Amino acid sequence: EGATLDGMKSSRMFHMTNGCSLYLEALHFVDGRSDDNGGAVRADGAGDIAMKDVSFTGCEASQYGGGMFVENSGDISLERASFSECTAGTYGGGMYMRNSGDVSLEG
Repeated sequence: EGATLDGMKSSRMFHMTNGCSLYLEALHFVDGRSDDNGGAVRADGAGDIAMKDVSFTGCEASQYGGGMFVENSGDISLERASFSECTAGTYGGGMYMRNSGDVSLEG
């Protein structure tokens, strides 16, 4: 089950910087929106990011990473994550990552 965060097509839910790390479990991101990068989640200069049993639905960014954008951050681990109907104006409808640590995708 889990909780649902609804951006109502007007905001992103998380923006991490300055080495901040994040662990989320059983969370559903719906209709996140950004005028730049990361419709639901943006990590720029963040620490490690781990997510388990999460979904991104209908999230959008005008540039990169409709669901999730990660740049210059630590390791990324996604376990049983799904992306559906997410869009980005440039690259990475579901997810866009660059210049970050190791990436692990499972399930």
